[in-house]
Amino acid sequence: MSDTINFLNVARYVSNLERQISKSGITLELRTDFGYLVRLCETLPDKPSPTAMFNPLHHHIGPGNGFWIKGTSQDGEVVHVQAVRFDDLTGTNLAREFEDLTAFYHDPVISAEVGETCLSRAPITRAISGKVCYHGEMWLRGGEHGYRGQDLPSLLSRFILAIAASKWSPDFVYGFGYDMLIKNGVMLSYGYWHMQPSAVLWHRPNRPKPLDVWLVWLTAKDLRDLIEHHPEPGWHFQQKFQKDTPTPRIHPEASTEAEGADKPPTVDRHLVEV
Repeated sequence: MSDTINFLNVARYVSNLERQISKSGITLELRTDFGYLVRLCETLPDKPSPTAMFNPLHHHIGPGNGFWIKGTSQDGEVVHVQAVRFDDLTGTNLAREFEDLTAFYHDPVISAEVGETCLSRAPITRAISGKVCYHGEMWLRGGEHGYRGQDLPSLLSRFILAIAASKWSPDFVYGFGYDMLIKNGVMLSYGYWHMQPSAVLWHRPNRPKPLDVWLVWLTAKDLRDLIEHHPEPGWHFQQKFQKDTPTPRIHPEASTEAEGADKPPTVDRHLVEV
């Protein structure tokens, strides 16, 4: 069966998701001005600054290879952001990009710190090549009047994945997940079906310990399957999880923690940046 994306299906899928998201009072806007994203994130509570991959001071990022989503409440308050970038890794692979730091910086000699290193122990990173999208910067306002206790993270993630699929037809889409997010099923709720630990062991001299995160990813076929499954009006992740969502594929060749992976995960309602 072909992995080609049916663009009419994408249009229906995105429209359906947007209708469901709008019921929460959030209006979505697609943007490509990453300088504004960096400035905006400085004003958002509990939102770290965007990584160098989305910062035009450190990497080539703009309308040709990226976009981000801005979500605004009915009061005009920014309550959501997330972003995607596209890279052509033909002739190379993700592990090589991580380890020479070019995944993070256009020119590591200029932007990387002295002594900064990255090691990838996840075998899948050596197989991910071709047309590749990175999905990150997921943030949704929390607090008493926030949105994190709803199904919105699942819908929002699928919304941007579908747009990325229609724009670039990538061979792979990947993101990063902390150990807690993997074990609690959050990354699966975002739509990611494959997971492998130790994707990056990123040592930066100004940090007390290396960043050690999982890689989550989808293939072109996974993306097509995700889009062809339309969420229904009134869709609820908790209620529909076991029926509509595949068991997470935690790849044990890089992990000793795969025990219990067949148990339906629960959703951690504290959204943390991917």
